[in-house]
Amino acid sequence: MILRILGWRDIPVPESVRERVPACPDLDLLELWAERAVRATTAEDLFAGE
Repeated sequence: MILRILGWRDIPVPESVRERVPACPDLDLLELWAERAVRATTAEDLFAGE
């Protein structure tokens, strides 16, 4: 869903992000990334502060 949100918002998603998001086993982290995807201006914004 995170990748779809970015796509719906016409935010380019590099291959590194396409690989990292589905590989994440941490549901809390995925929820955080989903929240960030709604406000992100770049795909890399998902990982801000890490």
